[in-house]
Amino acid sequence: MNALFKDNPDCKLLQKLANGSLDQHHNLTRAIRLWVLLRWLYSDRGYTIIPSDFTYTDWRKAFFTETHKDEKQADILNHQDVNCACTKTIKKWLLDLEVPLNEWGNFLQTEISISRSELEKLLEQRLFAQVRKSLQSDFDLLVSRNYLQRVEHTTGRSKYYHRVEELPHLTKAQVTIKTTPKVNLSSRKQAYLADTLGLFSFLDPNLPVLAEEFSADEIDETNHRIFLYVDYVVPESSSTQDEVDQIQSQLQEIWDSGEIPPLLLTYHSAHQNQVKECIIYPVCIYFMERAKYLCAYGNTPKGDINWYKYRLDRILSQRIEILDWQDIRVPQILREIHENNQLPTPKVVNTKLKEAWGCDFYKDKALMILRFDRDFHQSYVDGVSIHDTFTKISYDETFKLVEQNLIHREHQQVVLNILQSRPSTDAYYRVNYRVTDYYVIRWLRALGSKVEVLLPWSLRQDMVREIQSLLNLY
Repeated sequence: MNALFKDNPDCKLLQKLANGSLDQHHNLTRAIRLWVLLRWLYSDRGYTIIPSDFTYTDWRKAFFTETHKDEKQADILNHQDVNCACTKTIKKWLLDLEVPLNEWGNFLQTEISISRSELEKLLEQRLFAQVRKSLQSDFDLLVSRNYLQRVEHTTGRSKYYHRVEELPHLTKAQVTIKTTPKVNLSSRKQAYLADTLGLFSFLDPNLPVLAEEFSADEIDETNHRIFLYVDYVVPESSSTQDEVDQIQSQLQEIWDSGEIPPLLLTYHSAHQNQVKECIIYPVCIYFMERAKYLCAYGNTPKGDINWYKYRLDRILSQRIEILDWQDIRVPQILREIHENNQLPTPKVVNTKLKEAWGCDFYKDKALMILRFDRDFHQSYVDGVSIHDTFTKISYDETFKLVEQNLIHREHQQVVLNILQSRPSTDAYYRVNYRVTDYYVIRWLRALGSKVEVLLPWSLRQDMVREIQSLLNLY
């Protein structure tokens, strides 16, 4: 293929492309992959097959065969299509791109610390046998090196890239060989640490990139004995996952900038079954109850000014619109908080979460009293950290709390009579909780008859109605 990018993969260029010292073989491998990627993107084939503004998905469809899967490493390594780019070794790529192997290898050995046997092993590696997140991060690295440009697009929420008009050239300031601080970990431990970070890749799209900073090697699954399986509402390797990652990455870029502006979100509220536009100040993201949420202060879907948690997969904005603080659409209350340097921080969210049990940290809190079956408590509850305010109380103290907190005399007497009929040897707890918080309700439902809500009265009645409805089904 004819190429507009014709630079040879010498050490100076590879070091410019690398994300660390070339002495570390995973950095060298990645630099070679970026070089091959540039040769393909800036070739007549690349210009013909993918549009001028393209996404990772556009490139993936053009570069790999239809049977290629890029979410799990096992799928990639087991892919047997010899026509797929993921099966080609570094040696094959270099030969196809007319690089004289012996001359290139000899020169490489004079510049970095690599033995002939290590070099031969490197050449047999499958260069593009990488998971989606790693390959996506390659494009971001090319942007940071000015070989690609990020562009805003009016449709979709995927990252769009554009080939630059003039390719950058090496300068003296760019040929300095980088060194990476030595870590007092064996290569096996570094690989284990990288693999462990990969377990949490669903939390942050940057984690696979960070993992590569430690090691590109993988722990053999026959020896890696710790695994993580979590319920996550976003399907793996889906367009929804790409969109959530894009939103999260954009928010992270905003936070990293140090100047956090108000944002305009288009949001689908499941509670109201409506699409709402909300102007908010973004504070942090947390993962809880199978989903990732943006904690923000501003317009809520209910129309008031307050805290709210927005599920990332329900943000419908084609892109997050950044507003100026002087924009007339920004609520006056939010603008005044900004002017008084009182904008909320993640610490505020964490403090509120510790004050009461539940995900909806902005809801009213109330006292809850629970009774657990003695045997069940001993086996499954005793010693378990449920919440900071989850505290065991005595049988006598339970009576006092019911009398103090249940004002309605008739309801109070009903609960006291029930309490008298319960064994004093059962386990009783008090906890502050967020009223109507679904996470708390779901937790109570899951325990069934092993737990009883004594207070508050309203929640107890909700549980009664729920159980009666369930009974009617059976």
